[in-house]
Amino acid sequence: MRMSRVGLLSLSLVTLFALGCSGDAGPQGPAGQPGEEGPSADPSISAITPGKAFISRRADVTISGFNTSWTDGASIDFGPGITIVEKKIASPTAIVATIEIDASAAVGPRDVNVTEGDTKVTYAGAFSLDAPLEVSFQGTQAQGSILVGTAKQRDLSTPFDLTYTGDGFFTPIVYTNLAVSGSAGVSGGVDDAQLYGADLTVFTDVTAAAGTADITLASGLPGEEILSPAKGSLQIEARQPTALTPAMILTSTIDQPFATVLYQYTPTSAGKVITVEALADSPDASPRFAVLPASGKFADLITFAAAPTVEAGADPIYFIYWDNTGTSGYSINVSVTEIVPAETEPNNTCGEAQQVASLPAELEAFKLSDKDDQDWLVIDAVEADVGKVIHVVTSPGEAQTDTVVEVLGSDCTTSLGGESEDSDYHEDFTSDPIPAPGKYFIKVTNSTYGYSGALYNVSITIE
Repeated sequence: MRMSRVGLLSLSLVTLFALGCSGDAGPQGPAGQPGEEGPSADPSISAITPGKAFISRRADVTISGFNTSWTDGASIDFGPGITIVEKKIASPTAIVATIEIDASAAVGPRDVNVTEGDTKVTYAGAFSLDAPLEVSFQGTQAQGSILVGTAKQRDLSTPFDLTYTGDGFFTPIVYTNLAVSGSAGVSGGVDDAQLYGADLTVFTDVTAAAGTADITLASGLPGEEILSPAKGSLQIEARQPTALTPAMILTSTIDQPFATVLYQYTPTSAGKVITVEALADSPDASPRFAVLPASGKFADLITFAAAPTVEAGADPIYFIYWDNTGTSGYSINVSVTEIVPAETEPNNTCGEAQQVASLPAELEAFKLSDKDDQDWLVIDAVEADVGKVIHVVTSPGEAQTDTVVEVLGSDCTTSLGGESEDSDYHEDFTSDPIPAPGKYFIKVTNSTYGYSGALYNVSITIE
């Protein structure tokens, strides 16, 4: 049988291959590249779940291990400010820990350590703390200032308690279960609130330390509050007050919304009353001063008024200019006026009434020293005054000095028209007509609504 050419070729190749395999072995080839190192058999922490939490909260955290043999003897450490409330050994390679995170705990990453016997395993930077509250500010972040803040609750599991009193019309709205606190010298209040946000007013004392400060918003019933801190949210700059001197006008620029300017008045002598006033070159401005005593603390606030009038003792007084409308881009001229009080004490009864020398009379810096104090004045009416009326107007003084006025006859008991209506803090009272010449008494007392201010001015005319 004749073999095909293809068959002969295949047979020849097989024969050659067989003959080649019977030769000597060739030289050894080069070594290959080393492979990746296999997993270590040493115990380790492989995961932390969840990997972060908020300060001032409690959280359940699962620690997963590799090649571990954890038992009830294992101890856990999350670093300063975190307390292990409870731990559960779910398996030799898993621990569930309930942790309590203090409000003072530092934010940022931290190591997690598990120790059992002589074996300690660490997962570096595996767990992170964050602040649950975020606060941004408008205004001057400095000593002796007032700031407008916007707070955002980042912990969505903790909405704010919106319980409030008041109606916003006749009585102010007060969020009874929300409170603002801060580092030493920092305080505040809640103006408006939503479930996860709030509008704040924050105060920094003149004596507050310069540097980073915290703000904390507490929510809940007294004794059950949940704290939401905003760590380092406020940067307080050091500043020196500008001295106020009588007969001088100081010019300042309000260059940003809710900016403040800090002034200080040092009395030249005791027994004076001073008025501080700011004139703005913008029709939209609303000049106001917060007045603080020598302590420089808002907790000791004397008054908040457009042109405050206060008694000057021997100690300095601080005046903080603040326009609560947020108007900016204007200048103010600030001046202080010293007033010698027109009142002569004692004048607490009809028999001690202070004689008014002449009419019309403009008498400044009278004082109701407490809720029971009375100021009596006496005027003389002549024949030509019969049939006319006695017009008495009280004015600030202090904006919230709440006066009541009555005009009495020469017997100190017969009333010419009864007491004034007491419909506002200050009175504009007109008596019944004068029935005869003689002495007439003007009695100024404190309102029954409560004692809220001391200083007032009084104007007396016969019309």
